[in-house]
Amino acid sequence: MGIAGGRIAAVATPGTLTGGPVEDVTGLYVLPGVVDPHAHIGFGGGTDEYAPDTRAALLGGTTSVFYILIHAGAYVPQVRAHLEHIAQSSYVDVGLHLTLMTDEHLTELEELASLGVRSFKYYMSFRGEEGAYLGVTGTDDGAFYAILEAVAKINGVLAIHPENIEVVWRLRDRVRAQGRDDLKAWGLSRPQFTEAEAVARAAYLAGSIGTQLYLVHLSGTEAVAALRSVRQNFPNLTVYGETCPHFLTHHEDMDLGVVGKVNPPLRTAADNDYLWQAITDGTLDTVGSDHVARKRAAKAGTIWQASAGFPGMATILPVLITEGHLKRGIPLSRLVAVASKNPAQIFGVGDRKGDIRVGLDADLVVVDLEQRRPADPTWLGSYADYSLYEDWPLAGWPRLTYLRGRLVQRDGVIVDEQPGGVYLPRNA
Repeated sequence: MGIAGGRIAAVATPGTLTGGPVEDVTGLYVLPGVVDPHAHIGFGGGTDEYAPDTRAALLGGTTSVFYILIHAGAYVPQVRAHLEHIAQSSYVDVGLHLTLMTDEHLTELEELASLGVRSFKYYMSFRGEEGAYLGVTGTDDGAFYAILEAVAKINGVLAIHPENIEVVWRLRDRVRAQGRDDLKAWGLSRPQFTEAEAVARAAYLAGSIGTQLYLVHLSGTEAVAALRSVRQNFPNLTVYGETCPHFLTHHEDMDLGVVGKVNPPLRTAADNDYLWQAITDGTLDTVGSDHVARKRAAKAGTIWQASAGFPGMATILPVLITEGHLKRGIPLSRLVAVASKNPAQIFGVGDRKGDIRVGLDADLVVVDLEQRRPADPTWLGSYADYSLYEDWPLAGWPRLTYLRGRLVQRDGVIVDEQPGGVYLPRNA
C-alpha cells in the first residue's frame, strides 16, 4: 500500500512500490481506522475532554468520531467554538451531531448546513423536566414532527434516542416503591418494550415525511425486532440501526453494581447473543461507543442517583475483534463494515473515511490478533478514570495507527504528541 499526501495512493502487489519509508507488516492485519458515530463531549470535563479522550481513541484504533452537542440556546456560536477546540486539541478527526429541541434550532439549520453539519439528534425521552440536568428543553410529538420535517428539508440524518419516558416514569416509581436498589431494578424501570414502541412511533412519523432515521444504542431483542418490522412496513424509508459494545458484552446478571448503569439499560446474556447475530446478518448497520467521559466517582450512590454511561471510544475495535471475530468467528470484513465503512457512509464522509481504497484518507490501523492487553485506564489516559474492560484481556489493539498518512501510534505509545485532528464538514 502506498501513501502520499495523506491519502491512499496505491494498493499494489508486494515489491512493486518504491520510495519513502517502509513498514513491513507481514503477519498482521491492516484495517481502516474506526469511525465512531456516537460519542458525547462535555458531560465530565467540558471541552477539556477533547485532548485526553481523542488521544486514548488513537490507542484503540479510532481515528474519527462524531461528537453530539447538547445546547438549549443557539447552535451556530457553539459550533464555531467547537471548531476551534477541534483544531487546537483533538488527536482524531471530528464531525458533529447537534441535538434539536427548540424552534430556534430549526431556524438555524440552513446556516448549520453551510458549516457542514448535516446530522442531528432527537431525544424522544426528553419530555417535561427529564433533560433539565443538561439544560435541555422538554418537547412533545408535535415538536418531534416539526424537527423531522426540517431535517428532511436539508436532506439530513436524524439520530433518534428511542424511549417512551412517560411509561418509564410510572414503572420507575413502582420499582423504587418496592425498595429496589440494584442493576436489575434499573432495567425493570426501563424495559425493552419502552424502547421498541418508540422505534415504531418514530418510524410512523418519519414515514409520512421521508426523513432518514438513525436509531442509536439499540439494546436488545425487542428493539432490533422493531427495527426489522419498521423496514418491512416502510420499505421506502431509510432507517439505520446502531448498537454499542457494552450491549454486546455486558448484561444485568453481572456483578457490576452502579458501574453498569447506562441508558438504555444492560439487558440479558441472550440479548448479547441476539445483537451479535444481528450484526452478522446485516440487520444492524453500525457499532457506536455512546462514550461518556465521567469519572468513576460519578457512579457513586444508589442505582437511582449514579450517573448513567461510561467511556468506550477507545475500545470499539478490540471488543469487536476479541468477542466478535476471535470468539464468534464473525468475518473481519463484516466488523470493519459496522465499525468503519457504514458509519462513514451514513454520515457523509464515505468519500474520505472508513475504507481502504485509493483516494481515501490514509486512516489505517495495523493489528496483531495474537497480542492481548486489558483496557488499563492509566495507560489509555482518558478523562474518565475507569473502563468496563480494564480487567478483560482484549486482542486487536493496533500495533500502528496512521491518521491521514501520519504515523501517530506505535505499540501502545503515542509517537506524535501534537494534536492533528481536523473538523469533518459534510455535504447532504
